This record gives sequence, structure tokens and C-alpha cells, in this order.
Amino acid sequence: MGVLDTHELKAKFIQAVLPDILNDWEIDEIIEPLHGLPDSALNEVFRQVTAIWPVSHALCNNFLHAVANGLTCLHHSQFGDWVKAILEAYESGGLHQARQLLERVDETFLCSMRGETGISLAEVAGRLQPYATGLAGYPLALTAGAEIYTDTAAVYLPSRIAILPQLAENFLLYKLIISFQWAFSAIGTFSLPFSEISPAIIATAKRYHAAVPPEFSCLSDFFSVFPNPSAVAHLFHLGETARATSFLHKTLPGLMRESIPIFQALAQDILPNARCATAHLQRTIFSHALQDSRGLLPFATPIAIQFNALFQHDKSSYDSAIFVVEAYDWFLAQAEDSCPPIIFQGVLRPAEVLAVKRKKMSETKEQFITALAAIIKAQSVQDVPYDEKAYPTPSTSFSDLETQTGLIIPPEKTGPPPKDTERQQEKTIEFITIDDTRIVLPDEVKKLAREIIDDFGQIPNQYISSAKQAAGSALAQGNAPPPQDGEPLGGTGLYIYDEWDYRRSGFRKNWCSLTTKKIIPVTGAFVGNTLAKYKGHLTRLKRQFEMMRNQERFVRRQKDGDEIDLDALIETLADIKAGLSPSEDLFIRLARDNRDISVLFLIDMSSSTEGWVNTAIKESLLLMCESLEILGDTYGIYGFSGMRRSRSELFLIKGLDETYSEEVKGRIAAIAPQEYTRMGPPIRHLTTLLAKNDARIRLLITLSDGKPEDYDDYKGDYAIEDTRHALIEAKALGVHPFCITIDKQAHAYLPHMYGEVNYICIDEVRKLPNRIPEIYRGLTS
Repeated sequence: MGVLDTHELKAKFIQAVLPDILNDWEIDEIIEPLHGLPDSALNEVFRQVTAIWPVSHALCNNFLHAVANGLTCLHHSQFGDWVKAILEAYESGGLHQARQLLERVDETFLCSMRGETGISLAEVAGRLQPYATGLAGYPLALTAGAEIYTDTAAVYLPSRIAILPQLAENFLLYKLIISFQWAFSAIGTFSLPFSEISPAIIATAKRYHAAVPPEFSCLSDFFSVFPNPSAVAHLFHLGETARATSFLHKTLPGLMRESIPIFQALAQDILPNARCATAHLQRTIFSHALQDSRGLLPFATPIAIQFNALFQHDKSSYDSAIFVVEAYDWFLAQAEDSCPPIIFQGVLRPAEVLAVKRKKMSETKEQFITALAAIIKAQSVQDVPYDEKAYPTPSTSFSDLETQTGLIIPPEKTGPPPKDTERQQEKTIEFITIDDTRIVLPDEVKKLAREIIDDFGQIPNQYISSAKQAAGSALAQGNAPPPQDGEPLGGTGLYIYDEWDYRRSGFRKNWCSLTTKKIIPVTGAFVGNTLAKYKGHLTRLKRQFEMMRNQERFVRRQKDGDEIDLDALIETLADIKAGLSPSEDLFIRLARDNRDISVLFLIDMSSSTEGWVNTAIKESLLLMCESLEILGDTYGIYGFSGMRRSRSELFLIKGLDETYSEEVKGRIAAIAPQEYTRMGPPIRHLTTLLAKNDARIRLLITLSDGKPEDYDDYKGDYAIEDTRHALIEAKALGVHPFCITIDKQAHAYLPHMYGEVNYICIDEVRKLPNRIPEIYRGLTS
């Protein structure tokens, strides 16, 4: 079997692609991957080139680079079918889809040739992960595993699913599995609500001479009451799957409707052949999933009635446990073994769930104690008058908290009281009282407190005392040392800032808490559409910014240089005639100074920016970033919003040291209106960041659509004067503030806040994307 040399390869390639004419170096580059391939394979490759080259030169180039890899799992006689599939993919989905067939030959081509229609988790994890995170409300990890289960922090899935005939159906099955595993966490499968141990369970334990624990720390404690824990786990899992099915019909009705063909296929392929003790219970699950009453249990046995009752929305895991107690003896009396779980059921792993829970509780405890201790230090009692109207004493009694030093108080609800099953979820923590001192909790700490109450029913005494101990005993004595202005509260992303009160000509110390957050990036067409929309303008901007990259200036009176400084020469001649010592600085030198600029953009994300204003701001930032990448200036972008002094929010879009990336573009696309416009805390925070930077020029550019205002008393002159003072503080630290606004009333207050020349008003929103880069160019030239 021969191997062709370079000249022979060129000749064959030229013959294959005629009448196109290519340069030698182009041909060399294209055929480079073919060196060393056997003659028999090359003949087939060049035969396929004649089919691909006329369709797409780029696709042909990709094909030639994939040939060597393709030959590891294909015989060259299969290239014809492979190329046919590649061209079909190219014509239906473009070059990207065709590359999938080129790069993953085994998964995308050979599997279908062997009759396999499966899909791997690696292929779809990128599409499934946002779905899982959206369901859970936190990053729920997706991991390949030998069994399907969840530990509440991750869902373990098969590395490949090939049960159904279509790729789309197998993908949907992945979604269905994730949804059911998430549902088990959402409906409380792993948290048995035993306030008191059921008499039925006590009776069962006595019958089997088992000890009943004082409380169930996890499902395994309940399962171990019975002689056959695996049978109990199987029955309990069936009961919880019934509840999860009902829950998903209510929560994700679209998914359940879309999954009807999946349910039908699984029911048809699995259940008719099942000869196991709980087959009829599985059939009942499928009937409810399909909302088809024909498959329900036809006979009204106590077990059937109790199992069907679990599909009602008001049932809990306690009801599943009672079902187990009633069905246990019946199950053991069956001759058959238990049925294998339905694929979307997976298995229960209580030990793994408990391990994750304990780890999370430990982390939450440490974060809460650290944050509360920092807040106690920062609390200035005289600045926090108790407002009985804002926080009325609730009628709800918290008897289990009465002996605590700290007390969490939810706001009073209006309207009818919630159901007992929903009451715990609807409570919103507003503040905590410690030794008759009211501590307003920022949102991040409220969330931690809510998690602790969900776990324990209250804030444990130990947590409060530990926070007080960490903060020191000074609070009780009234002399707690406050943190420095802008000091972060340990480990929470919270910062405390003073606020200027012009009425007292002084600061309200430690008055505002600011939380730093990251915007979660989104994917979509916004970025691509914007860059395409402003393509011509962006090209001009990049050219203009390129010219600004290096500043050039003539420096006179130098010891060496490119030209003679005539003024210096004349002065030197005059000095010589006058008998004075002449200067040696007689030249002019052309100096090229590199730009030394750092800039932070502060973006108004208040609710008033909704609609076209928000779109224009995002378009402006994209054009600005694309231009600044040419210029090389150090820059960052933050958004701000919030409500009241305890919840000022600063959203990281791009950090000063962060690279402009697809993630940053995704964050820009995700900018959305939030709440109010308290400008003082974010200006002070960004001033602190810029003050640490050693750039020669430091700019803070605010983009806003109106005057500063918040939900509380941060309005009118008070808000304007605090913002003005924050800007004065910035100037004192060497930071130059500038404002770009679209508020037509801005001339009434911006000159007082920023100064006569430190702002610009753009009269039309649609001009923003074009004007902002031009304004920046003017500021930094």
C-alpha cells in the first residue's frame, strides 16, 4: 500500500478542485493533514472532495482536517455515507452543525449507523445546566453517575441515554429525570415533618421490637424501624414519586404535556412485562402522569385508595410514610420481588443527602455568625429609632423563641392567613432584636436566617451568643467600635457606608449597607444583533480610538532630541554675550506617552430605565467595550439599584482587572431594571476601588436617567446633597467624576452635584449608543 509524496498530493488535489485556482501555499496548507495517509484512503478522500468543495471551501477544509481522526473508527469505504450526512447537516444547520459530525464521528455518525439513537450527557450538559439551575434557584450540578439520584446539591445522571428512537426524545428524558429529582427536594421528600411520632409508627416499631429515635435526622432512621429497610425505601419512594408527579403537573404543566410520548413509551415498554409486587402502583403513576384514568387501580383495596390519595396536592412526605406503614405487611406477603424503579425515579440516597445538609448547615452557621457579628459592630443604636408603624408587632406568636436573646420578627401580613403548609415559606425576616436593640438585616443575612429557621424552626441561642461574643461585649455597654467607612463585613459581600445629612452638616455614621453582587450572564441574540446593527459606526469608532492609543507631544529644552529648539538657542547665545553660563538644553524631542487611564462606569439600573432606555444603555456599553479594547485603557462596569438604606445593591458587570469576554458580554445583555436610585453608597464604593488604582487619570462616569431617589427619605435636597458630597469625596481622592444623563430636567440639579462642566445631557435616548464613546474620547484625549 503506497503513500503519496507532496507533489502527487498536490496534483490529485488540483485535479479534484478544478476549475478553482489556488496558490501553492494555499494548497500546501489545505493538504497538510493528509500526509502519511495510505493511497487507498486518499483516493476516496479526493473523490469526496469533489462533492464537498463546490458546496463550501471552509467545510472541505474542515473535512480534510478530520479525515485522520475519522479513519480511527471508519473504513474509507464508509466515507461516502459520512460525507452525505455531513452535507445534509451543513444544508440544514450550517457549518456548526456539520462540524459536530466531523469532530465526534463515533457519537454523531456511527451510532446512527449501528441503529443507536442515544445522546450523551457530555453533549447536552451545556443546555441542561441552565434548566437545572433555573428549577432549583441555585447551581444544581449535573454529574454522570452509575445510578440516578440526587443529594440536593447535584443530580447524578446516566452518561448516555439511548432508550427512545429520537435524539430529541432522549434529550427530553434527561430533562424529565432532572425535573423529578429536583421535585423530590422541592416537595420535602428528604425532610419527614414529624413534630410528633405517629402512633402507627410507634405501634409498628413495638411490633418489630425496634427502637424509635426521638427524632428522624434522615430517611434512614425511618427505614430502620422496619426489619426490611429496602422494602420500606421502595414503598416510600413510590409514594413520593406519586407526589412528585402531581407537583410537576402543577408546577411544570408544559413539560408534563410535552413528556406524554415519553410516559407512553416507558409504560408500554416496561410495565406489560412486569411481574413484580408493585407493578400496579407503577401503572398508577403512569396513569396520573398521562392524566388517563383508565390505568388507575380498578379495585378499591385500602392500599389502592391510600396510594391514589397521595396524588392530592395537600399531601406531604408524612402521608407517604403512613402509606408505608399500611402497605408494608401487604408488600412482604407478595410472592414477587419489588419492581425496578422507573428511570425518572432513580433511587433514594438518604446518607448522601444528610451529608450535604450537614455541610451546608455548617457553612450557613459560620456565615450567619460572621455577618451578624459584623453588623452588631456596625450598628449605631441612636441612628435607628424604632418605627412602630413600619414594623408593627405581629399577632403571630413565636413561643419557641421567647427565651432567646435574639428574636426574628416577620412583617405583618394583610389578607387571609396562609395555609399551615405554606406559612413557613411566606414569612419574610425583616430585623432581629438583641438585648432590646433592633438590628436591621441586609438581604443576604435575611436569606441565611431564613435557611436556619427552615432547618431548626428558630435561630438557635448558640448562634446569637456566638455572634455577640465575636462582636465583643461592647455593644451591651454602648461603646461598640464602628467599622471604618467602606469596610467589608466579613465574608458576606456587604459594606457599610456613612451618608451625608446636609441638615446637620455631618454624616450619619454607618448608615447604609451596600451589597455587591454578580449579574448572571445570559445568552441570546442581543449581543450579535447589536454589533451587526452598529457595524459601520463601530468600525469608525475603533479607527478613532486606534489613533488615540499613543499621545504625542513636543518636549522643549532637552539635552538631546530630533530638532534644535530655536528659542533655547537664542537664549543661550544671549547668555554667552552677557557672560553667563549657557544652558545645554538646546533640543526638541518628540515624546510618545502611553495612556495611563483607569475608568469605572456606574450604570443606573433603577426601574425607570425599563424599556428602550435599558436597551440603549446596553447597546452603548457594548460599543464602549469594543472600542476600549482597541484603546487599552483599564476599565470596569458596575450597575446600581436598591431599596432603602439597608439594601443598596451594586452589580458587577466587568471588574477593573477582568478580561472582556463572552461572559462579560452576557452580563451586559442581562442588565435589567431593578428598583430605586440611591447614588451615594455606590459612588463611595467605586471611589474606594479607583483610589486604590495608581493610574495617572482616574475617571468615574455615571450613566443615569434621573435624579437620585430611594423609597425612604432619600429624596429631594437630601438625596442631591448626599450625592454631591460623595462626588466631592471622590475628587479629594483624585477621582474625576462625570455624568451622562438623558433626564431633560438635569440642568436643574446636575450643575450643583457635578459642577458646570462635568456632565452632559443627551436629549434623545436613541443617540446614547453613538454619543457615549464620543464623550469618552473627548474626556480622555
